[in-house]
Amino acid sequence: MIIPWIYYVQADEQLLVESLSRRWTVNGPRRYTAQPFERITRRSGLVLGPTEYVYVTDSLTGQERLERGPQLLFPTAYEEIGTTQQALPLKKNQYVRILDRSTGQLRVERGEQSIYLQPNETQIGTIEAGYNIDEHHAVLVRSTTDGQLNLITTPQVFIPTAEQEVIEHRQRILLENHEVVVIKDRDGRYQFRRGSQRDRSFFLEPYTDLVTFRWSSGLHKDKRNLIITHLDIRPKFMWYAFEARTQDNVEIMIDITFFWQLADVEAMIVSTDDAPGDICAHARSAIIQAVSQTSLERFLANFNSIVRDAVIVPEDGFYAERGVKLHSVEVRSITCKDANTQRVLQEIIQETTNRLNRLQKQESENEIKVKQLEGEIVAQETRSRLLELQRRIAQAEAETQGLAEAERVHAFIQGLGTELPLSEKLAIFNILRRQEAIASLSQGKAQLYLTPADINLNIEHRA
Repeated sequence: MIIPWIYYVQADEQLLVESLSRRWTVNGPRRYTAQPFERITRRSGLVLGPTEYVYVTDSLTGQERLERGPQLLFPTAYEEIGTTQQALPLKKNQYVRILDRSTGQLRVERGEQSIYLQPNETQIGTIEAGYNIDEHHAVLVRSTTDGQLNLITTPQVFIPTAEQEVIEHRQRILLENHEVVVIKDRDGRYQFRRGSQRDRSFFLEPYTDLVTFRWSSGLHKDKRNLIITHLDIRPKFMWYAFEARTQDNVEIMIDITFFWQLADVEAMIVSTDDAPGDICAHARSAIIQAVSQTSLERFLANFNSIVRDAVIVPEDGFYAERGVKLHSVEVRSITCKDANTQRVLQEIIQETTNRLNRLQKQESENEIKVKQLEGEIVAQETRSRLLELQRRIAQAEAETQGLAEAERVHAFIQGLGTELPLSEKLAIFNILRRQEAIASLSQGKAQLYLTPADINLNIEHRA
């Protein structure tokens, strides 16, 4: 006698029952009594979260279907469950491309939503953000149906369709007053846009490119690694150093400064692709030729004029043909390549400097002495004017006192009347003046000495 086997199936479990002729499933919760010749396999149901999904394949027909959560999934007896996958979350400004493998059609899904890929669908690329288009940003797209390029400038959050491919995210070009750009159109012709024009702000149209210039840079202009697209037409400085040999066979290193300007962009782009390199090369050739005809002593005495006369030649059309204008050129430094010669040159320069310092010191001392003499002269002139003024004041005081004394004497004489003669009046005046003098002397410590002539002494004898 065969005893049947009883299986207790939980709510999240499933029994796969296989007999000799067929198979089926038993889902919980329940109790199942196994019959003879049945093979029982216990398996758990698949719990799918809110953003999870799986592909379920029918092993008899090969058909696949999508099962998405949230749910507790129990497959049938002839179904197989694939790997659990997560839905694609798309934000409001995001999109993703999805390809239908059965039809070959491509579609674009944009947020906000969660994407559950069907069994015959696959994701192309990654989740991408849309393109913010405003007055300073645009998008260049290519149509995959006809291959044409279009520039999208309408303000929006741009998400391409299935037939559009984003080629480039472009920014509006804003030119300053001193800037110029060169644009190459679809036919290879050049267009020039300047910051002084009204349309100084623009987007590059499809099939057009900014011309990129690769100019020489560095002190020796031996590398063309200066890459620019916006040409500056303002005057600017440029430094350059090279070797030359004087007439007396002294090898020197000359460091010069150019003050130049890009004056004609049209002529420049036709004649050269390296304006600074051409300027330096042409100037170097002219300076080397001039230095080779001059001794070191003469060159050191007149280096600026020699270099300027060699480079800036009015009848030389080299610079004008290349659209540049050379305002000035100056020598920044001169060094001898040979160490011994350089040492002697430094001694000469040091001695010259010392001589100039001594001359400057002597001139300063002379200026100080001159200032001192000028100060003394001014002081003596002031003292002379003071003495003259004091003399005039004393003279005026004396004249005033004399007039006052004369008026007093005149008044005294007139006060004596007309009865006395003038001699007696003067004698009386003198006696009074003498009395005043004696009174003044009596109040001080002075001693008075009288001669017999000054004393009117009468001796009388009375009986």
